Amino acid sequence: MSTVELVPAGLVHAELLAGMHKICFAQPWSVASMAEVLTMPGAEGLIAVDGGSMTPTAEPPGPAGLVLWRQVLDEAEILTISVLPPWRRHGLGRRLLQAALEASRTAGAASMFLEVAADNHPALALYGRMGFHEIGLRKGYYGGIDAVAMHLELA
Repeated sequence: MSTVELVPAGLVHAELLAGMHKICFAQPWSVASMAEVLTMPGAEGLIAVDGGSMTPTAEPPGPAGLVLWRQVLDEAEILTISVLPPWRRHGLGRRLLQAALEASRTAGAASMFLEVAADNHPALALYGRMGFHEIGLRKGYYGGIDAVAMHLELA
């Protein structure tokens, strides 16, 4: 994945991010929702951009994944993270998550929170490997699917 570059996401990317989100989630965020998130105080994001042919299917250059997070005082939260299908299972989700964790830690966050659909087993496994632990459950949060709330100490 060495030709995949992580570039800062900005308001100009709202349409691209919404399109990527639509590919990855049953309940995608709209362009307006993406723009709202990107302008929230403390919000940051990264877009993974593949320079070309890094996947077994030899995908052309273009966006491969995204992560958006927000920090308020010493707490940070992953708002959304996704990897487009051709780039899954190649460590890109881990790389995006690690970048958000490092940026939050550098900015003074002591902890990171996130929520994930209880049936998203690959994501749950990744978060577990990264040291997150379950702290709660939101029944039916994702259109009838429970959300697992998770936490990681960054200090």
